[in-house]
Amino acid sequence: MFFEQVFMRIGFMMTAIMAAKQGTDAMAAHQVGMNIMSLSFAFGDGLQSAAVALIGRSLGAKKPDLAKEYGRTCRLIGAGIAVCLVAIYLFGGRWLYSLFFEEQHIIEIGVSIIHVIIFVVIFQICQVIYMGCLRGAGDTLYTAVASMISVTFIRTIVSYLGGYTLGLGIVGIWFGVLADQMSRFIFATIRFKQGKWVKIKI
Repeated sequence: MFFEQVFMRIGFMMTAIMAAKQGTDAMAAHQVGMNIMSLSFAFGDGLQSAAVALIGRSLGAKKPDLAKEYGRTCRLIGAGIAVCLVAIYLFGGRWLYSLFFEEQHIIEIGVSIIHVIIFVVIFQICQVIYMGCLRGAGDTLYTAVASMISVTFIRTIVSYLGGYTLGLGIVGIWFGVLADQMSRFIFATIRFKQGKWVKIKI
């Protein structure tokens, strides 16, 4: 988990550097977007903690099927919360950015970012919960490798391609954030459904 966090921070820093090079206004809108996205992470993190506790108890009691059911239930609750957040961001995105800025051109940049965040939160909450389930079961090597690939490489590469190669600017960089969340969701979902994590001896 130590190395996972190190590589993730490297990926986050690379994204921040690319965002900063888009200019002060774009960077300001980017930072607010990150703060808005952290709200959805808080929901996922809370459900992750619940899933870890319930799964740990179930595996300790030799009830792997119950552990899987707890994981699926927490993920479904997370998906429901994600849908609510999508509605809030979709219809209230401009208002959220107006709380931070008076400059209309920055608000417009923010609205473009919000349109990407709408998709990010759907994958983010679910992957955070599933990753937590895997970590709680002791499958930390897989989650570390999956996070390293997603954050350090996929996020950075897609952000560069979108922001610079395709010329999409700050929105292109947010496509990198979306690609990161999608890949982590795919990695976590595949591993969770395989069920190997319930057999790990801690």
